[in-house]
Amino acid sequence: MFQTASGVTIPFPERIQEQFQVYEKQSIRANISFEKLKPLITEFYQSLPEPLFFVLQIPLSILEERQLGFDQTLHQEVCYLDGQTRDQMDAILNSYGHILLEDGISQFAIASHFSHEEIFIQKYKLIDLYSPSPRRFIPLLQRYGLTETDHLFTVWDTFSHETPGECRRVSIEGLDAYAIAECLKKIGMYRAQIIED
Repeated sequence: MFQTASGVTIPFPERIQEQFQVYEKQSIRANISFEKLKPLITEFYQSLPEPLFFVLQIPLSILEERQLGFDQTLHQEVCYLDGQTRDQMDAILNSYGHILLEDGISQFAIASHFSHEEIFIQKYKLIDLYSPSPRRFIPLLQRYGLTETDHLFTVWDTFSHETPGECRRVSIEGLDAYAIAECLKKIGMYRAQIIED
């Protein structure tokens, strides 16, 4: 059965198939079972030309939302860590990947400054691969057992008022997405923008 992260609850995991849909000259959207995410992500960015960059999106704190004039979490902080090597990306994923992958509230991406290709791990662990030539990544997805479809049925298609999904913050040994952001800011990650959630 399709597996997802501990910080994510989806109503009907048995209805999710490990499939992908190609949007020509633009992207691939994919359902990837949780246990395959880290090796597939690693294989993806290892194929990209350096330099790479890392993107982390996390919800603003309630305090920051209040400073913006809101009383609930409606916005996300988008942070970038530029100019990374594959080895540096390995170090980030080895140190923090297990938490970011389990976490339900954060989203992250790894991309190439040179080729403008990117893997984006978004809410509910739905995956987007961006590339001007997305079909070049089909063999990678097929190696992990995914099949192509003309209409990808995602977790979002299972949600209703009666059967909502849920995303939760995950903390492991006192480390969560907010603490990871602070650690990465110490080595050069910066807030690029604030966006609506």
